[in-house]
Amino acid sequence: MNIEQRLQLLEDKEAIRTIKHYNYCHCIDRTVAGEGAAIDELLPLLADDIVADFTGLPLMQGREEVSNFFAHGVPAFLSYCQHRVTNDVIRVDGDNATGLWYIDCPAVFREGNPTGKVGSGFIGGRYEEEYRREGGIWKLAKITALLDIESEFQENWQSAKQLFTNR
Repeated sequence: MNIEQRLQLLEDKEAIRTIKHYNYCHCIDRTVAGEGAAIDELLPLLADDIVADFTGLPLMQGREEVSNFFAHGVPAFLSYCQHRVTNDVIRVDGDNATGLWYIDCPAVFREGNPTGKVGSGFIGGRYEEEYRREGGIWKLAKITALLDIESEFQENWQSAKQLFTNR
């Protein structure tokens, strides 16, 4: 690999990290906190044919359905969240890439959400993602959230199990 190729690889990985850390985590946290316009910083970076697969939820397909979930569904589940993603493993292959991230997310579950959890809690697991470069811009094409832990703080991690697939 020559220096230009190495530099491009680093730039590609950094662009993907920015999508995950800022456009996804930070903007969803701000949206849940009531800053509705924050989600607008993520939505243009979703591929038209994006697929979202979150543990315990129906499979979501297409930008419209996934955008609606991020803008309205997540805030209906949570009144507070603080996404923390770590241990990123990003692999780039031309205009396609994959990302693996660990997620630790303190949260406050809203009453009446589909998880049945209420109050202060924790969400933990992994994101397995696919990215695609379209018109020179990296976009999120698939997000699989393998959520090993969704618990109220009274439970903590005593019932945690590592998931390897949702389906």
